[in-house]
Amino acid sequence: MSQDLRDWLSALGLSDYAQAFLDNKIDFAILPDLTGEDLIEIGVTAVGDRRRLLRAISELEPVDLVQPYEPQTSLEPAKRQVTVMFADLTGFTRLSSELDAEDMHALLNEFFHKVDHVVEKFGGRIDKHIGDAVMAVFGAPISHTNDTERAARAALEIHAALPTLTRPLSCHIGIASGQVIASTTGSEAHTEYTVTGDGVNLASRVTDMAAPGETLVSHDIQRALGPLFVGESMGAKAIKGLNEPIELWRLDRMARNIRSRRHRFVGREREMSLFSATFDRCQRHGKGEVHIVLGEPGIGKTHLSEQVAELADSLSYAVHTGVVMDFGAREGHSAIQSVARSMLGLEATDNAETCAEVAKSAIGKGWVSPSNATHLNALLELEQDPGLAEVYAVMDNATRLRGRRQVIDELIAACSQDSPLLIQIEDIHWATPDILTACAHIAAATRDLPCVLLMTSRVEGDPIDRDWQLGTEGALVSKLELAPMGDDQARQLVEEFTGIDPELLDACVRRAGGNPLFLEQLLRNIDVLKRDSVPGSIQGIVQSRLDALDPSSRSAIQAASVLGQRFWPEVLNFILGKGHLDTSTLIRSALIREAGTDLMFAHALIRDGSYATLVKSERTRLHREAAKWFEERDATLRAQHLDRAGANNAAQAYLEAAENLIQGFQYDEASPLIERALELPAPDGVRFDLLCARGETHRLQGYSEDALREFKEAASLAETDEQTCRAYIGLAQTDRQASLYQEALDSLEIAEAAAERCGSERDIAQINYVRGNIYFPLGQVEKAMASNEKALTLARKLQSARLEVGALSGFGDANFMNATMRSATGFYTQAVERAREEGLVRDMAANLHNLSVARSYSGDVAQGKADAQEAIEISQKYFAFVPECVAQTCLGVAQTFLGDLDGALESFTLSAEIAARVGAKRLEAQALEHLARTQVYVEQMGQARETGQRAVEIALEHGRNFVGPKALSALALAETNPDKQDQHLKLGAQIIAEGCVGHSHLHFYPDASAVMLARQEWDKATEYADALARFTADEPLPMVDLSIQHTKVLAACGGWGIPLSAHEEFEALGAGFSEMGITQSLVGRLDQV
Repeated sequence: MSQDLRDWLSALGLSDYAQAFLDNKIDFAILPDLTGEDLIEIGVTAVGDRRRLLRAISELEPVDLVQPYEPQTSLEPAKRQVTVMFADLTGFTRLSSELDAEDMHALLNEFFHKVDHVVEKFGGRIDKHIGDAVMAVFGAPISHTNDTERAARAALEIHAALPTLTRPLSCHIGIASGQVIASTTGSEAHTEYTVTGDGVNLASRVTDMAAPGETLVSHDIQRALGPLFVGESMGAKAIKGLNEPIELWRLDRMARNIRSRRHRFVGREREMSLFSATFDRCQRHGKGEVHIVLGEPGIGKTHLSEQVAELADSLSYAVHTGVVMDFGAREGHSAIQSVARSMLGLEATDNAETCAEVAKSAIGKGWVSPSNATHLNALLELEQDPGLAEVYAVMDNATRLRGRRQVIDELIAACSQDSPLLIQIEDIHWATPDILTACAHIAAATRDLPCVLLMTSRVEGDPIDRDWQLGTEGALVSKLELAPMGDDQARQLVEEFTGIDPELLDACVRRAGGNPLFLEQLLRNIDVLKRDSVPGSIQGIVQSRLDALDPSSRSAIQAASVLGQRFWPEVLNFILGKGHLDTSTLIRSALIREAGTDLMFAHALIRDGSYATLVKSERTRLHREAAKWFEERDATLRAQHLDRAGANNAAQAYLEAAENLIQGFQYDEASPLIERALELPAPDGVRFDLLCARGETHRLQGYSEDALREFKEAASLAETDEQTCRAYIGLAQTDRQASLYQEALDSLEIAEAAAERCGSERDIAQINYVRGNIYFPLGQVEKAMASNEKALTLARKLQSARLEVGALSGFGDANFMNATMRSATGFYTQAVERAREEGLVRDMAANLHNLSVARSYSGDVAQGKADAQEAIEISQKYFAFVPECVAQTCLGVAQTFLGDLDGALESFTLSAEIAARVGAKRLEAQALEHLARTQVYVEQMGQARETGQRAVEIALEHGRNFVGPKALSALALAETNPDKQDQHLKLGAQIIAEGCVGHSHLHFYPDASAVMLARQEWDKATEYADALARFTADEPLPMVDLSIQHTKVLAACGGWGIPLSAHEEFEALGAGFSEMGITQSLVGRLDQV
């Protein structure tokens, strides 16, 4: 201990206590934090001595008490959420005129001394003295979870303290919060640690608007205080330097009992039932238990403890509560003292005389033994009787502590005679060792008395370890960690927030992650929050937890925040520039947890809050480092990190990532990347490519109108023949998809002229491939074949396997559209084999599913099934969702013919799910119409009608000429009302007359025949079979011919009234089924009547 402190104690006539100060390592820095209870514990037993010491401490000069924060090393700039308070002396000009300079100087010193002392007491830091004002900061360089509350309480205490000075003074105070940059700033000659930002300016302006003796706070402060705030709105005020008015509030006081001001209690039924059972056991057996409720800040520990207290009260328990404070505890009101006062029936406001009377009464009633009278007086901080003072003075500290615990024991035993007890000690993570020891002693008392001890603690910093439990002497101790609220409970909690957009409410529920405090603060700040922004109150909680870490762990968590909520340890190592990072310390912090081999933030808002602490330069650097890591690993993440780093090549990176996804048929994933890239500055060439990519993505997803608009915009930006060619090929493909055939041919003319000017045979091959696919539905077969032949010739000349596969596929598609399936099978087979030779697995998968269904319609059903299974395997391997969707449908078709109806139901259902997920409406309609038909086959008629109706709705809107007729015929199969059946079949026939893809004919006519057979309209069944025969006359198909024969035999048997087996063609029909290995034709089962 320094000689200065010895001299100070000697000057007070208290040098006898110097050794006690030395033993307890007390110096000038600790003096402001000392309480009367602390002085008792180190041996200052005489009330007069304690009062003299506390008064002397409060009168120390500011220079002795509060030194400005001076970091040992220059701190890097840090972005921090802080609460800023200005306290401005009232009437300074008048005082200056009334007092001479020396007196004014002394007055200012006394003012600064008092304000500085209060600020430091509440955990703030004096940033500077400015004339007659004090600027204080709460949250830098160290944050607490409740910096806003600390600032508010400090303001109220300053107002209360100033009138007690030698010359009574008053001040006006303003408080605001916000993001600031905290750093050491200045020049070579002078530097200081300070904060700069909008929050500082706002607090200063608010102070100017406050009246003498008044504290004005900004709206964000009032929101953060929530139910603690008691005051009035002063309305929205125009603030110099701000664009929008700010609502200001006058702080009158802090709420004493906030239970009635909290949000309502929801959920926690399991926890409440646990305590209900505990109270029941305690009452029946006369023995208590100890429960420690653990949880992260804001998870609802205090609210639960309040509900438990209400439950106990309803069961005739006496409830006694103490709170361990990390700041601002009143003298004589520590957690243990509060419990003792409560058991004695004392109120917080009772004076010393009342306390003394109650103490004597307790001894008189036998609650406390006379031998413990000195310890009871010490516990209540009462002056000892003259005879007892000397006895207490000579006791060592251990004896005093033991005596105080005996008093608690006696009070618990006495009170539990009248009723069972619930003792609550909140926030024991702040507890000092002596309070923890006292809690263990209370826990031991529960073994043989009807007393339940409930303590709350944060998970991080939980002090209840094995050693503590040993100190309970075998008490029944259990821990309960509160889990986040479920979504249903969270939605119950937000019901009181009416008038808010339901989508915003849902977003808040998701972001809060089950934390009630986080949810409440998000809701209270919903009008000013932007996407991913964090309310200052939550930011302060995250900041305080980061401040509690060692510098290395804090830097690691801040760096991890740029990687998102879930990340790989290897990436974190790379961006930190470390060879190996010990992640165990991060996990022990409870801010990060393991997720398999990955790590992830324990809560999304912790990640967001950590990210918000990074200054722009550091954030940019870390994102650039992350982009380097992902350069050869993940194009999408590389682009996103370059974007967040503000890199000039971010748009180009997004384009490259999107093109990779498009190649993998992942259109939904590619679209947002393209959209984001188009929002960024980019060279004209990159913007052109992005528009084409967006158009191509929308075309492949079936959004023809969007694709046409985008390709037209790209065409308007085209500056070279190569760009013109690309844009107009895209327009032509989209026009073809939308059945705008003449517009498509016109676009191809422009594209071809541009391709010829720049000599691009590759584009000419592509143009002819597209042109061929347009001529076929127009019935211009010779032109179509010529175009495809030219495309194939150029592809082989260019030795472009992909273009060759495309041309062969084009021949196959053309034949498929005309239902010439055997010809289509030949071309698809060539395309598949060529793709297989060149390793073009995606092109192979895209042609395999077409080959599969063409083979099935041609009668080779077993091989069609094998082709579909191979296509599915390849598609799943490369995450090609659209090809897998089609392949699942093709597999279902084969399974239906083979009689595996359960397998078909599963395949069609999966295909519909994939199509819905990727937004492929035409393919969803196709899967659903097949599913509905199969549901009819297995006699699930109700489901079939629902499925068929959905298929028709989608088909008529998105694929009328693609699957419209067969969707309508499938719904007709499911219907039982003849009028509705006729209505569906009539519309289907109209669409066929308009022109549609050939596979619709192959199902529409057999379905219609099956409907008529079921209605015993034998002639109409035969008419539909004849129509199918005419459609396939140019290239008859075994499956179709068998289905036609099947229909006519069934119709004849029905008309003649004879069994199917009696028909002369029955055996031949059965042989046809057996030869193909099928049990079902396009009409139905062989024995269907």
